[in-house]
Amino acid sequence: MNKAEAVLQTIRERRTIKPKEFLQESISDEVINEILESANWAPNHGKTEPWRLTVFTGEGIKDYVKIIEKVFAETADHLKKPEKLAKWTGNAPFASHIIAFGVKRTENCALPHVEEVCAVSCAAQNMMLVATAHGVASYWSSGIAHMPTAAAKFGLAGEEDQMLGFLHLGLVDKGIEVGGRKSPIDTKVTWVK
Repeated sequence: MNKAEAVLQTIRERRTIKPKEFLQESISDEVINEILESANWAPNHGKTEPWRLTVFTGEGIKDYVKIIEKVFAETADHLKKPEKLAKWTGNAPFASHIIAFGVKRTENCALPHVEEVCAVSCAAQNMMLVATAHGVASYWSSGIAHMPTAAAKFGLAGEEDQMLGFLHLGLVDKGIEVGGRKSPIDTKVTWVK
């Protein structure tokens, strides 16, 4: 298998696996460090490197749950669904690691905010692909990310800073299957020659 085939195979194998399917086993520090390093190689305009990551593991996952509960409590009722809190906090104990990730805007950045969001999203995809290559399952939850006080609670206090989500990582006892798509790529592409 050549490099392109290997990369495409990893992309096809990346699946969303719910935390309740995770084994109660820890992922090694070496694997987590490789997953984190992959985020640092995401493309980004202007070399701003806007991704900021907070890793929760072990007893630290209880701190993650406390932050989720606090942000939820501080959010106006019309912006939240009460049944979601139990889901978000209930998923946490199954994860070996939870990586909170968001956008840290460079002061006086002239780039459109959406470009920074795209860069951080690419960093998240990199992390999920490296996790897949290591046989680690991943689940991207947006959870409380878009609630008004979330960014500040995760250390992103700038006016344009933004949380994007939470990557739950865990080991599973089954192989990660190659996924499928509803329609082939040629139904989504227009060629102009």
